[in-house]
Amino acid sequence: MQVLFLGIWNKFNGNAALKAAITNMYFSEAIQTAVLPYIVYHKISGRPDYTFTEDMENVLIQFNIYDSNSSSATINDIYTKLTALYDYCSLTVTGWSSIYMKRELDNLTRENDIWNYFIQYRLEIQK
Repeated sequence: MQVLFLGIWNKFNGNAALKAAITNMYFSEAIQTAVLPYIVYHKISGRPDYTFTEDMENVLIQFNIYDSNSSSATINDIYTKLTALYDYCSLTVTGWSSIYMKRELDNLTRENDIWNYFIQYRLEIQK
């Protein structure tokens, strides 16, 4: 599903507001020298779906926003920018058509002075 991960990245890369709010977005894990705030996205699960004529993939993607600011204002601003970009968006995924991308759940936590806002999306693409 490399084309899906690239579609998610390209959507981010074309959005000046979200790019300006963070230092970077990483797939699967941040580099050791990553500077906060940043986002990590990864696939939680996926399952194939079929009709008589089409192949589909139903996938859960999770975004984690990390920030060390003492206030939650910065991470909440990033959350707003991320959800504005990805809620019900149409992704460009080579060889596939985007059916939907909808937010399913999110949670904000703070541990060891680091905020972690995780947001899960369910998306479906079709061949």
